Amino acid sequence: MSGPVDLYKDCNVRERIAEFCGGEASNPSQFTAEYLVGYGDSLGSEGLSQGGLLSTSPNEFISILDKGLDIFRSIWDRQSILGILNTDYFNLDFPGEAYLHPEETFEKLEPVYNAVLTVLCRLNIIPLVVMSGRGYYFISRVALGTEAEKKLEEIGRIEDTLAGKYATASGRRHRSVSRSHGRVFDGMGRLMEYLAHLIMKEVKGKTSVPVRCGQMACLPGKKGREAISLELSMYGDPIYLPDIRCPFSSYQKHKVVGDRVAEIAPQIVAIPRRGPESLCQLLKMRKDFHQAKEYATTISTEIPEQSRGFENLIRSYKRSRLYHFHKYFDSDQHDAYWDWGKTYDRLDLDSLPLCVSHALRVPNDHLLQPINLQILTKVLLSMSWHPKHIAGLIRSKFERDYSWGTFWLNYDAATRADFYVRTFAGLLHDGSVEENELNCLSHRRKGYCWRPDCGFDLGKYRVSLA
Repeated sequence: MSGPVDLYKDCNVRERIAEFCGGEASNPSQFTAEYLVGYGDSLGSEGLSQGGLLSTSPNEFISILDKGLDIFRSIWDRQSILGILNTDYFNLDFPGEAYLHPEETFEKLEPVYNAVLTVLCRLNIIPLVVMSGRGYYFISRVALGTEAEKKLEEIGRIEDTLAGKYATASGRRHRSVSRSHGRVFDGMGRLMEYLAHLIMKEVKGKTSVPVRCGQMACLPGKKGREAISLELSMYGDPIYLPDIRCPFSSYQKHKVVGDRVAEIAPQIVAIPRRGPESLCQLLKMRKDFHQAKEYATTISTEIPEQSRGFENLIRSYKRSRLYHFHKYFDSDQHDAYWDWGKTYDRLDLDSLPLCVSHALRVPNDHLLQPINLQILTKVLLSMSWHPKHIAGLIRSKFERDYSWGTFWLNYDAATRADFYVRTFAGLLHDGSVEENELNCLSHRRKGYCWRPDCGFDLGKYRVSLA
C-alpha cells in the first residue's frame, strides 16, 4: 500500500486539501487559513519541532505534503469564522479501541452522526462532514461582514487578559486579533455549546454508549470507560491556537497510543462523508489510498458558508435556558488579582470534599482535568457561589506558580477557566446532565475518587441556579 507522500503527489488530493484551506494548490499564499500545521515522525528525526509538530505559513503547503506529514489548517481564518463540532469516540481504559475495532466503533458513533445532521437540518445548516480516526468533524462557516457575524459579536465576551494577548504578535499569533473578532469567536463557541445541548437531547436513549460534552470520564461498561465526546474545547482557547485536520490528510495519531496499535492498525486517510456511501464503504476507502485518490475526483471539500442557517441557530439560542444562563454568567466578573488574598484564598479547603480540595491544593495537573473541574463546579454552585467566581477561583490557581512553565504564555488562564465552568454549569442548569450522575459512588467507579469514605457525600450538594 502506498504511503502519505505518494497520496499527496496526486493532483486531486492536493486540490481537495487546498480547497479546505480556502484556496488553490498552485497559490497557497492566498489560502484563507492563517497558518498550517504538519505532524509526523519525520519532524522529530529532523529536529524541526518539539513533539513532531510544525506550525508554519501557508507558503509551506507543498513542503508539508512532500514530507508526508499529517496536515492541519488553522481555525483562524482571514475571511470567515468557522463553526466546528467534533464528535469523537474515546475509551480511557482501551485508548486504541477505535483503531483496532473501527467497524464496531463507528457503529456506536452512527446514532450521534445522525442526530447531529438531524439537528443541523432543522436549522437549515449544511456542513462539510469529515471522517477522522475516531469520529467526525462537522464544519461550516460564517463569512465576515454578514449579519450573522454581527450577531455573533453581540453574544460573545472576552476577558481583558485575552484582549491583551490578541493585541500583540507572537508564534502562531503572527498578527493581532481585534477585540471584536475575539468576541465573534467566543460567540461561535457559545453557539456550539448550545448546539451540543440540542444534540444530547436528540440522541438521548438512542446510543449504546454515553454522549458527553468533552472527554468526560464515564462509568465503566463492557468495553471499559468508553463514551462519545461532543468536543468543544477549541472554543475555550484563543482563536490563534486550535487547528483542524484537513480532509485527505494522512492520519498518524494512532502511532502514539501504545499497546502495539501502531503495528496492528493500518494507515488511514481522513475523508469527507456524504450521503450515498455506506459506512462499510467509507471504512474500506479510508485505508485504501488508491480509492481515496479516486474519491478526491468526485467531491468538494470547500467549507460551506452557512450564515443564514447560523442566524436560525442564534434565534433558537436566544430563546433557550442556556442563553439566559449565559447572561447570568456574564453578570459578574472575576475578583481583581490584588484582592485574591481577601477573597478566593479565604475559601476553607477543609470544608470541601477531598476530591475538590485536593484539586485546588495541587492544581497542576488536577485543574486541567475536566472531571475535576466538573465536580468542583457542582460543589461550589451548591454552596451559592456565582459561576463567574468559581471561574475566578480556578483562574487564581492557573495564574500562580504551580510549575506551569510557559503554558499560560499562549493559552489564557481566565478564558480557559470561564469556558469550563460555563460549560459544566450550563449543562446542569439546562438539565443536560443529571445531578445524580455526580455522586461519590459514580466518581469512585470513574476512577477519580481521591479517598473513599472521606466523610463527604457528593450527592448532598444540590445545585439551584437563577
